[in-house]
Amino acid sequence: MIEWVTTVATMVVSLGTVAGVLAAVVRKEFGMAVVRLLAGMVALVVLSNFGPLRDWFEGALDGGHPSKPAADSHPKSDDGSSLWLPLTFGAVGLAVSFGGYGLWSLIQRRRTRKAAQRAADTAAQERRRAIEAEHDEVLDAHAAYLCDVLAVLDRPALDDVTVPQTAALLHALDTAADARRGGDLNLYRPAVSQLKTAWRAADEHARKTGLRHLPRQERATVTRARGLLEIALDGNGGEHERRAAYAKARELLDGVLTLPRQAVAAVETRTRPALVKDATA
Repeated sequence: MIEWVTTVATMVVSLGTVAGVLAAVVRKEFGMAVVRLLAGMVALVVLSNFGPLRDWFEGALDGGHPSKPAADSHPKSDDGSSLWLPLTFGAVGLAVSFGGYGLWSLIQRRRTRKAAQRAADTAAQERRRAIEAEHDEVLDAHAAYLCDVLAVLDRPALDDVTVPQTAALLHALDTAADARRGGDLNLYRPAVSQLKTAWRAADEHARKTGLRHLPRQERATVTRARGLLEIALDGNGGEHERRAAYAKARELLDGVLTLPRQAVAAVETRTRPALVKDATA
């Protein structure tokens, strides 16, 4: 019975010590891990020598003085075999504890790397969305200009490729489009910044210049054509009057200014219903 209890106690102490050492190592409390390991080894030494100690205490109680156990009742080898269990346990405990800590550290490092990568990907996506929003803002402003025939007639320099500011804008538009398709934010970010600068410069130059770069006669022609286009775009005007105004405006502008195809399409989209209705009347 005593041997069975000793065996169970040894297993409990072994498992408890390993768990305690491992928990301390995981928390990086290495001093506590050593203390728990030593305490477990001492407990195992006591348990492995429980038989001789029991005889010693029984002799002390019976005779008043502790008696040394007989050599033949509890034979003891001289090779230190009674210490093999705590020593083996200590080596195994250390190996298991530090091996478990190494495995835990590896898992934590992988988790940390994955979390950092996810955070980096999220940040990159947010940066890209912000850059794309700035890019789209310039594209929308430029498209609004190209689709507004009156704006084109007010700022014709913004559609004139011979103007340095406009040429720089077109180059910046192509560069930003290429960078957007490439997906490299280190190239996309400066490309959009250059595009914004080029757009402001070209737009401000076109607004300041107006029609002044055209000869006086052509300025008068453009001004007259602009008035006719206002009539053509006026939904309250008569259908015949709108058609005639549009045709006359195109005739006046022929050879003076080339309207962007987007502007022509926008005007014809608004005037076509009236023209078609008039033609079928």
